[in-house]
Amino acid sequence: MSKQPVPKTTGTKPKQTIGAGRASPAGRGAPSGRGSPAGRGAPSGRGKAVLPRGMQPIAMKKQDGMLVPEGYTMRKIEPAKNYDVVSFARAMNQDFAPRLKKLFDPEVEAALTAQKTGIYIGWRCPEFKHDCQRVNDYSKCFCGHLLNGHANYTGKSVQVPCRQGGCKCKGFAWIPSRPEDVGEFWHQRRRDFDPSTWRAKCRCKHTHEEHEPTGMRRCRSRGCSCGHFDSNFLCAACDNHWERHDTFFETEDIRRQDGLPVGTDYIPFAEMPDLRNIALTGDENDDSKYLALTQGEGSIPQSNRPMGNDTPVNFGGNKSGFKPVYD
Repeated sequence: MSKQPVPKTTGTKPKQTIGAGRASPAGRGAPSGRGSPAGRGAPSGRGKAVLPRGMQPIAMKKQDGMLVPEGYTMRKIEPAKNYDVVSFARAMNQDFAPRLKKLFDPEVEAALTAQKTGIYIGWRCPEFKHDCQRVNDYSKCFCGHLLNGHANYTGKSVQVPCRQGGCKCKGFAWIPSRPEDVGEFWHQRRRDFDPSTWRAKCRCKHTHEEHEPTGMRRCRSRGCSCGHFDSNFLCAACDNHWERHDTFFETEDIRRQDGLPVGTDYIPFAEMPDLRNIALTGDENDDSKYLALTQGEGSIPQSNRPMGNDTPVNFGGNKSGFKPVYD
Protein backbone atom coordinates (compact mmCIF):
# COMPACT_ATOMS: atom_id res chain seq x y z
CA MET A 1 0.00 0.00 0.00
CA SER A 2 1.41 3.29 -1.03
CA LYS A 3 1.55 6.13 1.45
CA GLN A 4 -0.46 9.23 0.76
CA PRO A 5 1.41 12.54 1.16
CA VAL A 6 0.48 14.44 4.33
CA PRO A 7 -0.32 18.11 3.65
CA LYS A 8 1.83 20.64 5.48
CA THR A 9 0.20 22.73 8.19
CA THR A 10 0.91 26.45 8.11
CA GLY A 11 -0.57 27.27 11.52
CA THR A 12 -3.27 29.50 10.07
CA LYS A 13 -6.98 28.87 10.21
CA PRO A 14 -8.62 27.93 6.96
CA LYS A 15 -10.56 30.70 5.31
CA GLN A 16 -14.29 30.54 5.66
CA THR A 17 -16.52 31.00 2.72
CA ILE A 18 -18.63 34.13 2.98
CA GLY A 19 -22.05 33.17 4.15
CA ALA A 20 -20.96 29.77 5.32
CA GLY A 21 -22.35 28.67 8.62
CA ARG A 22 -24.92 31.48 8.68
CA ALA A 23 -28.16 30.32 10.20
CA SER A 24 -31.05 30.01 7.86
CA PRO A 25 -34.42 31.57 8.70
CA ALA A 26 -35.69 28.17 9.56
CA GLY A 27 -32.85 27.63 11.98
CA ARG A 28 -33.25 30.86 13.83
CA GLY A 29 -34.65 30.84 17.29
CA ALA A 30 -38.05 32.17 18.24
CA PRO A 31 -38.46 35.93 18.28
CA SER A 32 -37.14 37.46 21.46
CA GLY A 33 -40.15 39.67 21.81
CA ARG A 34 -38.12 42.92 21.80
CA GLY A 35 -40.11 45.49 19.96
CA SER A 36 -43.07 43.22 19.48
CA PRO A 37 -46.31 43.82 21.34
CA ALA A 38 -46.26 40.36 22.80
CA GLY A 39 -42.77 40.83 24.23
CA ARG A 40 -43.33 44.21 25.81
CA GLY A 41 -43.77 44.44 29.53
CA ALA A 42 -46.41 46.34 31.42
CA PRO A 43 -46.44 50.13 31.08
CA SER A 44 -43.63 51.75 33.14
CA GLY A 45 -45.76 54.65 34.37
CA ARG A 46 -43.21 57.32 33.49
CA GLY A 47 -45.89 60.01 33.43
CA LYS A 48 -46.67 59.59 37.13
CA ALA A 49 -44.70 61.34 39.88
CA VAL A 50 -42.99 59.06 42.37
CA LEU A 51 -43.82 60.13 45.92
CA PRO A 52 -42.24 58.94 49.17
CA ARG A 53 -44.26 56.38 51.06
CA GLY A 54 -47.01 58.01 53.08
CA MET A 55 -46.82 61.36 51.27
CA GLN A 56 -49.96 62.70 49.66
CA PRO A 57 -49.89 64.47 46.27
CA ILE A 58 -49.71 68.27 46.51
CA ALA A 59 -52.92 69.95 45.47
CA MET A 60 -52.38 72.48 42.69
CA LYS A 61 -54.44 75.40 41.49
CA LYS A 62 -54.29 77.49 38.36
CA GLN A 63 -53.46 81.16 38.84
CA ASP A 64 -52.73 83.64 36.06
CA GLY A 65 -52.20 80.79 33.64
CA MET A 66 -49.71 78.97 35.90
CA LEU A 67 -49.99 76.00 38.26
CA VAL A 68 -49.35 77.03 41.87
CA PRO A 69 -49.42 74.77 44.97
CA GLU A 70 -52.43 75.50 47.15
CA GLY A 71 -51.55 77.59 50.17
CA TYR A 72 -48.73 79.40 48.32
CA THR A 73 -48.85 82.90 46.94
CA MET A 74 -47.30 83.96 43.67
CA ARG A 75 -46.00 87.46 42.97
CA LYS A 76 -46.53 88.57 39.43
CA ILE A 77 -43.40 90.10 37.88
CA GLU A 78 -44.29 93.01 35.64
CA PRO A 79 -41.88 94.54 33.14
CA ALA A 80 -40.22 97.84 34.08
CA LYS A 81 -42.03 100.92 32.81
CA ASN A 82 -38.82 102.73 31.85
CA TYR A 83 -35.25 101.71 31.14
CA ASP A 84 -33.69 103.18 34.28
CA VAL A 85 -32.41 101.81 37.58
CA VAL A 86 -35.40 102.83 39.71
CA SER A 87 -38.02 101.36 37.37
CA PHE A 88 -36.06 98.14 37.00
CA ALA A 89 -35.48 97.79 40.74
CA ARG A 90 -39.09 98.60 41.58
CA ALA A 91 -40.29 95.94 39.12
CA MET A 92 -38.12 93.37 40.92
CA ASN A 93 -38.81 94.56 44.49
CA GLN A 94 -42.02 96.23 45.57
CA ASP A 95 -40.33 97.45 48.79
CA PHE A 96 -37.31 98.82 46.95
CA ALA A 97 -37.57 102.41 48.26
CA PRO A 98 -37.75 101.64 52.02
CA ARG A 99 -35.02 99.03 51.71
CA LEU A 100 -32.73 101.44 49.88
CA LYS A 101 -33.33 104.20 52.42
CA LYS A 102 -32.61 101.88 55.34
CA LEU A 103 -29.42 100.67 53.65
CA PHE A 104 -28.11 104.20 53.05
CA ASP A 105 -29.32 105.93 56.24
CA PRO A 106 -25.84 105.71 57.85
CA GLU A 107 -24.16 107.15 54.76
CA VAL A 108 -26.70 109.96 54.44
CA GLU A 109 -26.03 110.88 58.06
CA ALA A 110 -22.28 110.82 57.37
CA ALA A 111 -22.71 113.06 54.31
CA LEU A 112 -24.82 115.62 56.18
CA THR A 113 -22.40 115.68 59.13
CA ALA A 114 -19.45 116.17 56.78
CA GLN A 115 -21.12 119.15 55.13
CA LYS A 116 -21.75 120.76 58.52
CA THR A 117 -18.32 120.16 60.03
CA GLY A 118 -16.16 120.28 56.91
CA ILE A 119 -14.54 116.96 57.91
CA TYR A 120 -15.06 114.12 55.45
CA ILE A 121 -14.42 110.56 56.59
CA GLY A 122 -14.45 107.93 53.87
CA TRP A 123 -13.36 104.34 53.33
CA ARG A 124 -11.92 103.54 49.90
CA CYS A 125 -9.02 102.09 47.95
CA PRO A 126 -6.20 104.66 47.81
CA GLU A 127 -6.32 105.02 44.02
CA PHE A 128 -10.08 105.69 43.88
CA LYS A 129 -11.75 109.04 43.28
CA HIS A 130 -14.86 108.02 45.19
CA ASP A 131 -15.59 106.64 48.66
CA CYS A 132 -16.85 103.09 48.92
CA GLN A 133 -18.33 103.94 52.32
CA ARG A 134 -19.12 107.22 54.07
CA VAL A 135 -18.30 106.97 57.77
CA ASN A 136 -20.43 108.47 60.57
CA ASP A 137 -20.06 108.72 64.36
CA TYR A 138 -21.67 105.31 64.89
CA SER A 139 -19.52 103.44 62.39
CA LYS A 140 -17.43 100.64 63.87
CA CYS A 141 -13.66 100.44 63.98
CA PHE A 142 -11.61 97.26 63.54
CA CYS A 143 -10.92 97.38 67.29
CA GLY A 144 -14.65 96.96 67.94
CA HIS A 145 -15.36 100.49 69.20
CA LEU A 146 -17.38 103.20 67.47
CA LEU A 147 -15.95 106.30 65.83
CA ASN A 148 -17.34 108.51 68.59
CA GLY A 149 -15.19 106.50 71.01
CA HIS A 150 -12.05 107.69 69.23
CA ALA A 151 -10.22 111.01 69.38
CA ASN A 152 -11.50 113.88 67.26
CA TYR A 153 -9.87 114.63 63.93
CA THR A 154 -8.26 118.06 63.89
CA GLY A 155 -7.06 118.19 60.30
CA LYS A 156 -3.41 118.13 61.38
CA SER A 157 -2.97 114.40 61.88
CA VAL A 158 -4.50 111.31 60.33
CA GLN A 159 -4.04 109.39 63.57
CA VAL A 160 -7.36 109.07 65.39
CA PRO A 161 -6.59 106.70 68.30
CA CYS A 162 -9.20 104.92 70.39
CA ARG A 163 -10.01 106.48 73.76
CA GLN A 164 -11.53 103.36 75.32
CA GLY A 165 -9.60 102.06 78.30
CA GLY A 166 -7.14 99.29 77.53
CA CYS A 167 -7.62 99.45 73.75
CA LYS A 168 -4.39 99.41 71.72
CA CYS A 169 -5.99 100.90 68.59
CA LYS A 170 -3.84 103.75 67.28
CA GLY A 171 -6.06 104.82 64.40
CA PHE A 172 -9.69 104.36 63.36
CA ALA A 173 -10.11 101.73 60.62
CA TRP A 174 -13.67 101.26 59.37
CA ILE A 175 -15.02 97.71 59.39
CA PRO A 176 -18.46 96.52 58.21
CA SER A 177 -20.94 96.19 61.06
CA ARG A 178 -23.90 94.93 58.99
CA PRO A 179 -24.00 91.99 56.56
CA GLU A 180 -25.66 94.21 53.96
CA ASP A 181 -22.54 96.42 54.00
CA VAL A 182 -20.76 93.59 52.17
CA GLY A 183 -23.73 92.49 50.06
CA GLU A 184 -24.75 89.53 52.24
CA PHE A 185 -28.47 90.32 52.26
CA TRP A 186 -29.57 86.73 52.82
CA HIS A 187 -28.83 86.96 56.57
CA GLN A 188 -31.89 89.17 57.01
CA ARG A 189 -34.14 86.40 55.72
CA ARG A 190 -33.19 84.02 58.52
CA ARG A 191 -35.80 83.88 61.27
CA ASP A 192 -33.28 83.55 64.09
CA PHE A 193 -30.79 86.13 62.77
CA ASP A 194 -29.73 88.79 65.28
CA PRO A 195 -28.02 91.73 63.49
CA SER A 196 -26.27 92.84 66.68
CA THR A 197 -24.26 89.60 66.80
CA TRP A 198 -22.92 89.78 63.24
CA ARG A 199 -19.17 90.45 62.91
CA ALA A 200 -16.89 90.68 59.90
CA LYS A 201 -14.61 87.65 59.75
CA CYS A 202 -11.16 86.67 58.59
CA ARG A 203 -10.55 83.62 56.45
CA CYS A 204 -9.33 81.92 59.60
CA LYS A 205 -13.04 82.02 60.64
CA HIS A 206 -12.42 84.36 63.59
CA THR A 207 -13.95 87.84 63.83
CA HIS A 208 -12.08 91.13 63.57
CA GLU A 209 -12.51 91.59 67.33
CA GLU A 210 -10.44 88.42 67.83
CA HIS A 211 -7.50 89.97 65.96
CA GLU A 212 -4.95 92.53 67.10
CA PRO A 213 -6.07 96.09 66.24
CA THR A 214 -2.55 97.16 65.24
CA GLY A 215 0.31 95.95 63.06
CA MET A 216 -0.49 93.01 60.79
CA ARG A 217 -3.59 92.33 62.90
CA ARG A 218 -2.69 88.74 63.76
CA CYS A 219 -5.31 86.47 65.28
CA ARG A 220 -5.41 86.23 69.08
CA SER A 221 -7.54 83.08 69.22
CA ARG A 222 -5.80 80.24 70.97
CA GLY A 223 -4.29 77.72 68.59
CA CYS A 224 -4.84 79.86 65.48
CA SER A 225 -1.76 80.41 63.31
CA CYS A 226 -3.29 83.32 61.36
CA GLY A 227 -0.63 86.02 61.05
CA HIS A 228 -2.78 88.80 59.57
CA PHE A 229 -6.42 89.66 58.96
CA ASP A 230 -7.48 88.37 55.55
CA SER A 231 -11.14 89.25 55.00
CA ASN A 232 -13.54 86.54 53.85
CA PHE A 233 -15.82 89.17 52.29
CA LEU A 234 -15.69 91.77 49.51
CA CYS A 235 -16.62 95.42 49.38
CA ALA A 236 -20.15 95.86 48.01
CA ALA A 237 -19.04 98.89 45.99
CA CYS A 238 -15.84 97.73 44.29
CA ASP A 239 -15.50 93.95 44.90
CA ASN A 240 -12.10 94.36 46.57
CA HIS A 241 -11.10 92.89 49.92
CA TRP A 242 -11.22 94.95 53.11
CA GLU A 243 -7.44 95.09 53.44
CA ARG A 244 -7.17 96.84 50.06
CA HIS A 245 -8.99 99.84 51.56
CA ASP A 246 -7.99 102.62 53.94
CA THR A 247 -9.99 105.03 56.09
CA PHE A 248 -9.35 108.67 55.15
CA PHE A 249 -9.94 111.75 57.30
CA GLU A 250 -9.93 114.84 55.08
CA THR A 251 -10.93 118.47 55.04
CA GLU A 252 -12.98 119.92 52.21
CA ASP A 253 -9.95 121.70 50.77
CA ILE A 254 -7.92 118.49 50.67
CA ARG A 255 -10.70 116.67 48.85
CA ARG A 256 -11.07 119.46 46.31
CA GLN A 257 -7.35 119.33 45.57
CA ASP A 258 -7.52 115.56 45.09
CA GLY A 259 -10.61 115.73 42.87
CA LEU A 260 -12.90 114.02 45.38
CA PRO A 261 -16.61 114.90 45.72
CA VAL A 262 -17.70 117.50 48.27
CA GLY A 263 -20.92 119.37 49.01
CA THR A 264 -23.97 117.99 47.20
CA ASP A 265 -21.73 115.63 45.24
CA TYR A 266 -21.02 113.77 48.49
CA ILE A 267 -24.68 112.83 48.98
CA PRO A 268 -25.40 109.20 47.98
CA PHE A 269 -26.54 108.97 44.34
CA ALA A 270 -25.90 112.69 43.84
CA GLU A 271 -26.07 112.37 40.03
CA MET A 272 -29.34 110.40 40.04
CA PRO A 273 -32.19 112.53 41.46
CA ASP A 274 -34.70 109.72 41.94
CA LEU A 275 -32.29 107.51 43.89
CA ARG A 276 -30.95 110.53 45.76
CA ASN A 277 -34.46 111.46 46.89
CA ILE A 278 -35.14 107.88 48.00
CA ALA A 279 -31.92 107.87 50.05
CA LEU A 280 -32.87 111.20 51.66
CA THR A 281 -36.63 110.85 52.17
CA GLY A 282 -37.72 107.39 51.02
CA ASP A 283 -39.76 108.87 48.16
CA GLU A 284 -38.32 109.36 44.70
CA ASN A 285 -40.66 112.31 44.06
CA ASP A 286 -39.92 114.11 47.34
CA ASP A 287 -36.98 116.49 46.90
CA SER A 288 -37.87 118.68 49.89
CA LYS A 289 -34.87 117.59 51.95
CA TYR A 290 -32.49 118.14 49.06
CA LEU A 291 -33.92 121.62 48.41
CA ALA A 292 -33.59 122.46 52.11
CA LEU A 293 -29.93 121.50 51.94
CA THR A 294 -29.15 123.47 48.79
CA GLN A 295 -31.28 126.61 49.19
CA GLY A 296 -31.51 129.31 51.80
CA GLU A 297 -29.11 130.37 54.52
CA GLY A 298 -26.32 127.93 55.29
CA SER A 299 -26.94 125.88 52.15
CA ILE A 300 -24.23 123.51 50.99
CA PRO A 301 -22.36 124.02 47.69
CA GLN A 302 -24.22 122.69 44.67
CA SER A 303 -22.70 120.62 41.92
CA ASN A 304 -22.25 121.82 38.34
CA ARG A 305 -22.06 118.29 36.97
CA PRO A 306 -24.83 116.90 34.73
CA MET A 307 -27.58 115.15 36.63
CA GLY A 308 -30.27 112.67 35.63
CA ASN A 309 -31.44 109.14 36.32
CA ASP A 310 -29.66 107.91 33.19
CA THR A 311 -26.49 109.98 33.64
CA PRO A 312 -23.35 107.79 33.63
CA VAL A 313 -21.30 108.16 36.78
CA ASN A 314 -17.53 108.55 36.45
CA PHE A 315 -15.86 107.24 39.58
CA GLY A 316 -12.34 107.56 38.24
CA GLY A 317 -9.87 104.82 37.40
CA ASN A 318 -10.93 101.52 35.91
CA LYS A 319 -13.03 100.43 38.86
CA SER A 320 -16.78 100.52 38.98
CA GLY A 321 -18.81 102.24 41.65
CA PHE A 322 -21.80 101.06 43.62
CA LYS A 323 -23.38 97.85 42.37
CA PRO A 324 -27.00 97.48 43.46
CA VAL A 325 -27.89 94.03 44.73
CA TYR A 326 -31.47 92.93 44.31
CA ASP A 327 -32.64 89.75 45.95
